[in-house]
Amino acid sequence: MSKAWKILICLFAVVAAHAQMPHQVLLLANSRSQASLLAANTFAAVRGIPKQNMVCLDIPESAYGGSATVTPEEFTKLIWEPASAAMRERGIGDHILAWVYSVDFPIRVKTDPSDRKQMSVGGMTFLRNKPVALSLVEEGKYLSKLFAGPNERLKLSLSTLSLGMQKNGLGKDSTVPPGAAYLQLGLRDRMPLPSMMLGYIGEKGTDIDTVLQTIQRGKASDFRGQRSGIYFIKSDDVRSKCREWQYAPAMQELAKRGIGATTTTNFPAGAKNVMGLMMGAETVDPSAIGSFAPGAMAEHLTSWSAEFQKRQTKMTEWLKAGATASAGSVVEPYSNPNKFPSARFFVHYAAGCTMLEAFYQSIACPLQTLLLGDPLAKPYAVPLSVNVLGSDLIRRDTTFFAQPKCRVPNVAFLYTFLLDGREIRAWSEDSSVTVNIKKLADGYHELRGVACIKHLVEFEASGIKPFTVDRLGRSLAIDPNVEKIGTYEHSVRVKIDGTEMPKKLRLVSGARILDERDYHPDSALVLDELAIGEGPNRIQAVGVYADGMEVASPPVNFTIKFSAKP
Repeated sequence: MSKAWKILICLFAVVAAHAQMPHQVLLLANSRSQASLLAANTFAAVRGIPKQNMVCLDIPESAYGGSATVTPEEFTKLIWEPASAAMRERGIGDHILAWVYSVDFPIRVKTDPSDRKQMSVGGMTFLRNKPVALSLVEEGKYLSKLFAGPNERLKLSLSTLSLGMQKNGLGKDSTVPPGAAYLQLGLRDRMPLPSMMLGYIGEKGTDIDTVLQTIQRGKASDFRGQRSGIYFIKSDDVRSKCREWQYAPAMQELAKRGIGATTTTNFPAGAKNVMGLMMGAETVDPSAIGSFAPGAMAEHLTSWSAEFQKRQTKMTEWLKAGATASAGSVVEPYSNPNKFPSARFFVHYAAGCTMLEAFYQSIACPLQTLLLGDPLAKPYAVPLSVNVLGSDLIRRDTTFFAQPKCRVPNVAFLYTFLLDGREIRAWSEDSSVTVNIKKLADGYHELRGVACIKHLVEFEASGIKPFTVDRLGRSLAIDPNVEKIGTYEHSVRVKIDGTEMPKKLRLVSGARILDERDYHPDSALVLDELAIGEGPNRIQAVGVYADGMEVASPPVNFTIKFSAKP
């Protein structure tokens, strides 16, 4: 086994603050790609994504290699149906607001023989696998309900909102502009499904190390937004002229927040701590930038920046140069500003939205768009943390309390609670929740308390409270003495406490069953490192008793690092 088992094995018993909406993200990994598992494991650990929210899909190389293009039928079979089924089976679908794709996934769906009518995988996800008329896709006339304007169809500049606020609404008594009445009650079941990819490591993409560095840059950016370093670059290129009208109004909005932006005809070569950059050009050299600040977004509105088999500078060059995210088109979009981020991206970002939220409020027609980088980067968010207080061992109904901490005085909070990844109490002003022990199995459980500031941008954080239930005297734990039995395989034994023995034993990682055996005093479970991949990992043992009760052990956290490529 890797050195991490000897050095880093520990029982998970910490209370942690997390980035905005980690429990509302479904994280998709490709089980056939070790790079995909590594990126997903790293992102989950860095961003506090519950293991229950990580889904491993079976995506063949034919779907993500070469042009990384699939048919609508392949998208449905390989991605949409299994991911949606996993959400339903795990009982987490109600609170998932966005999907995050790891690396080694297809990026394009061939919805039509014409290149101009094809869609991105992000576009198909956004539509919840229900395509619209392809003429709307080609012409950029589909209007996203998340778009906050303005453009030729939505003349308004709507207020910045978080995804949760857009779904649930501002309330019947709220005042909204004409044409935006849907904001009162929210989109509810009509809510589209935004998504981003952590990176692209195919042809003319980056290497996996760049993806991992991008994730770390995103985390490092939290709450550290700069007051300068945003550049809007003008030129005679039609790619630039098509959205230059957006720059001045965006700069005025940013100035109201005390953030300076620069409009220039000169590429800022050598500039340091660049926070953002928008331009329009066929070719550009991102490496000429002196340095990017953590959380930076940069893109250059060109036809083939995400069509990696064709010429023109690729969007991945910005990530190689140190940006935290970029946007591009997977087909020939022509110089249609509706298909690219508007300058108001930086307005939404500066209001405290995550990278993903800022993108989707600034792109009118995101159906051919590929978004790469850290979707949860939030440099301008309000710092917030949460502790969850309560007993470590419970034998009767017990009340737990969420205790938020925030530098901003006199803010009002809403609270929700998730038990073992499933929501048990909807949003409420009550900071407490009572856990009914009759509904719980013995063994280890985790209560996640989420606090949200009542605001148009719902700043969120969560804390985790581990606790153990003891009703019937059943418990088990993973023996720390793990034996290596193969190149990547390890024998894991389970210690059973109490007089009653389980009928079966399982080894699990989140919702994934890694091994299952009938119980015997000498039973050992097999952990295959290739099945869970490199990076931060977590496993538990589960005992299945005669009455069907599934008793979980405390988790074991460890990191896998392969000495050579498998």
